[in-house]
Amino acid sequence: MASTSSVSVFDNHIFKSAFNEELYNTMVKNKKVIAECCIDLDEDEYPEVKEQITLRGWRRLSAPKQDISIDLIHEFYANAVVIEGEMEEAGGHTFRSFVRGVPVDFSPILRPERSMISI
Repeated sequence: MASTSSVSVFDNHIFKSAFNEELYNTMVKNKKVIAECCIDLDEDEYPEVKEQITLRGWRRLSAPKQDISIDLIHEFYANAVVIEGEMEEAGGHTFRSFVRGVPVDFSPILRPERSMISI
């Protein structure tokens, strides 16, 4: 008698597992994405705010790009959810996702003064 093996079929170019693809299809793909807001001031409006934006180098922060890929955002969030095996492999936590076949690390950046204890 031939044995049958259970093979999960999923799009491995987009998703890291069948679980993540199912999560995408059932919960994530229909979620609304809200783009970041821009600071839109008239020419003569709040010159002191405009000056501070310029002085602090915040122009790019105050006017983020508005052309976003909703599909890529949904993929990122669907693949950011980890399953038990991944959690154990990562030592109890992970800050990695997967977008179009590329792993994306979104770990917090530790500053040297905060990551080491000085005695």
